[in-house]
Amino acid sequence: MSVATVLEKENVVWQSENLGDELETLRCPHFVVLDIETTGYSPQKGGRIIEIAAVRVVNGEIVERFSTLVNPQLKIPERIERLTGITNEEVKDRPTIYHVLPAFYRFIGDAVIVAHNLEFDWERFLVPYFYKVSIFPENRTLCTMKMFKKLVPGRGRSGYRLEDMCELLNVPLGNHHQAIHDAESTARCLIEWIRMFAPEALSEQERHIPEQVEIPHTPVEVKRVKYWEKRKNKREMYRRLYVNLTNGSAWGSVFFDIPTKTWGNKDFPLPLDLKKVEAAVVEFLQLESADELVHYRN
Repeated sequence: MSVATVLEKENVVWQSENLGDELETLRCPHFVVLDIETTGYSPQKGGRIIEIAAVRVVNGEIVERFSTLVNPQLKIPERIERLTGITNEEVKDRPTIYHVLPAFYRFIGDAVIVAHNLEFDWERFLVPYFYKVSIFPENRTLCTMKMFKKLVPGRGRSGYRLEDMCELLNVPLGNHHQAIHDAESTARCLIEWIRMFAPEALSEQERHIPEQVEIPHTPVEVKRVKYWEKRKNKREMYRRLYVNLTNGSAWGSVFFDIPTKTWGNKDFPLPLDLKKVEAAVVEFLQLESADELVHYRN
């Protein structure tokens, strides 16, 4: 394979000699290409996820899709509604991020995670939110924006948008800023790069079967369950059960949010399957079922 490939339609020189680990990553058989929409640019400044979408690519083919709106539990700014087309009415009855992420983790499986601006979608938002549900993903990653910059340098600061990449690769981009469409277009760009730079990954003799994963879990002991409440505003209150856990060497706590019936991680440092924690709490409190957690007070 030559160190540079010319895309004849646009007469672009793709400078593959600039690739390092990305070239090896392209040879992987299994990718999940994702995109999210959010209410803002930073979780630390109140930004919340309102849509997650992803497509699975196996041996250079899109074989499966994941897409859901997410209730951010706050009002979506008007400018975000205009940009994404996602309204407050559409998300009000959708699952929260705490409901969505365990299912999304199972969808990801053993895939290489791909996004156009991985730092934003994956590192800034999804990984910290995974931590909030006690999941610590260790997947390999690939940023198509960074790879685009290496392959076609010198386009300037604003020359590496998703629409620019799609245009050069002759990939359709419909309904931009709707997560499933952006994820699919990014995936089709990725497939073009696999064909150009790692065609051996498309061999029919090496068909990959994605691994079915379970949520990692650290066996723990429940030490204490404490009810907590705090007024949110005139109409609403925070109501939670905080659960102290230990595995003998590590200590920390998780919480059960009563209004949304969801579990989250406060500060336990090891992986947990929170459904297994729920079962342990039910047994610790000698309840008949998890349904009774919403009524527990002490």
